[in-house]
Amino acid sequence: MERYLLVIVLGTVGGLLAQRFNVPGGAVVGAMLFSGMTVLFLPKGIFLPSSVRTGIQIILGITLGVSVDRSLLTLGVKIMPMAILSTIVLLTVAVCMAFIANKIGLVDFGTALFGFSPGGMTGMAILAQSENHNGSVVAFFHLVRIFTLFLVIPLLVKAVVYLQHKGIL
Repeated sequence: MERYLLVIVLGTVGGLLAQRFNVPGGAVVGAMLFSGMTVLFLPKGIFLPSSVRTGIQIILGITLGVSVDRSLLTLGVKIMPMAILSTIVLLTVAVCMAFIANKIGLVDFGTALFGFSPGGMTGMAILAQSENHNGSVVAFFHLVRIFTLFLVIPLLVKAVVYLQHKGIL
């Protein structure tokens, strides 16, 4: 029981610190890093029972559900075609990348597909784990993606806005 408490406390500290210092991915990334590092130093690691994992999934689902507002009803209809096209393109790339990762022996196809697929890190990692794939590898794929995007996207936006302002784009 003390091991679970230690992981919860250090995960919470990591999440709060990451959020406080504006780390990309915020509380989720900080909690994952701190709890992951803690588990690495525990002699036997930690295994969460399926009932605990299910409870966490429900809490995450509720968190996402309550973020919906009425503006999504009108905006959602307008952006639906682009959202579908984007999903098809991203999934096509994800399947190709997963196939390559599996063929060169990095990870099994399912883990790779969950890792390369578009989606949030926590959701995809938990979904992968619930489908008997390696959730920690999936989370790592997404962590690398998120950190990279948090560094690159602001620079790209600034560059495009600058080029538009200059009349180049």
